[in-house]
Amino acid sequence: MTIIDVDAHAEPAATWLDAFPSLKQRFPERFPDTDPRFRMDSAEMFAYFVSDDLLRHVPADRRMAIDRLTTPAMEAMFSPDRPADLGYPGASQFHQLVDPARRVGWLDDQGIDVQCIISGLGYTLARAISDPALGQAALEAVNTWMSDAVAGHRDRLLPVTNLRFEDLEWTIGEMTRMRERGSRTFLISAEPVGDIPPHHPDFDRLWSAAEDLGMVAHVHVGMSPASYHPGWANTDDPALIRLISILHPHQTTQVFLNAMVFGGVFERHPRLTVLISELGVDWLPGTVAKMDTMAEPGVSPLILGEYKLPLKPSEYVRRNVRISPLPTPKESPLPLFDSLPEVAVFSSDYPHFEGSAGPIEHYEKELAAIDPAVRDAFLGDNIAGCFARMGDPIL
Repeated sequence: MTIIDVDAHAEPAATWLDAFPSLKQRFPERFPDTDPRFRMDSAEMFAYFVSDDLLRHVPADRRMAIDRLTTPAMEAMFSPDRPADLGYPGASQFHQLVDPARRVGWLDDQGIDVQCIISGLGYTLARAISDPALGQAALEAVNTWMSDAVAGHRDRLLPVTNLRFEDLEWTIGEMTRMRERGSRTFLISAEPVGDIPPHHPDFDRLWSAAEDLGMVAHVHVGMSPASYHPGWANTDDPALIRLISILHPHQTTQVFLNAMVFGGVFERHPRLTVLISELGVDWLPGTVAKMDTMAEPGVSPLILGEYKLPLKPSEYVRRNVRISPLPTPKESPLPLFDSLPEVAVFSSDYPHFEGSAGPIEHYEKELAAIDPAVRDAFLGDNIAGCFARMGDPIL
């Protein structure tokens, strides 16, 4: 049985910028670069991510101050002296990848063959730097540092590529460079870039490059911000702002998925895979059922005019989409096995607090009663088949 962990985390060492002196001179001390609210690896950074989906559309002079949105629990989470009972042993929201051999040892203990490693620093910079040139330089540096760090373990630790999408020539060039450095997945934004949505024909060359390079496109929390009317932020209650901002993490991805299917992307790019992580899983079966309903002959003429694609929406999802639950009781993959058995894939989210230090043990219990073939597909075969379909198996 092959086990592939599609979503785990680690960060560059604290001194990572020293390797890029010209970037270090230009690097902002606080982010976003146009509206500074936080430093990296801080409680304020976490507060930004759990409030900005709502606050990003609020004028800066009317936006609640970041210190009011930061809670004592967030402070404790980023403290070097955090309580022993906070999370599990080894949990860290900003774990530095200074000992990759130790991570490989953890994989061996778990029985995990391959792990894709995401840098939160990378996707934070992708979202929090407005200047495209500076953003490209920053992401190139993070990608380089992470791929250098795992250079001796590229058969086990696969860095996830951080990208921007204003200039697709640069984007495809960076994908190509990182594929040579061992990356097999790249983070994408679930929102349009400028006025160009990801189902637009202008994006087809990106999806073709992904197929040709054997890389999976990854929609991850933090790169799929929900859209809210800014009036919802008209409150003096920071708890309400945080709550509203995180209520619908899958909202933008739900729109993205409909656009990719009905916009014909998966028909034009049958080998392409979109992976969805840390955006919940319970919403997907109902969304896909609704998509099939919209394509039915009795409904399609009213909305679509006529559904002309050769496959049902659910068939495109089953072929071209994968989604990973968190290894927690609240996100069981079991309901997915009933209607979308090929779609669920394994992730540990290690060492984030919402992840697990024992994900395999968790799923041994969670999946004890199911068909072993379905279990094995979830743990590795479902995603391995996607890489094989592109002609470049992951193992």
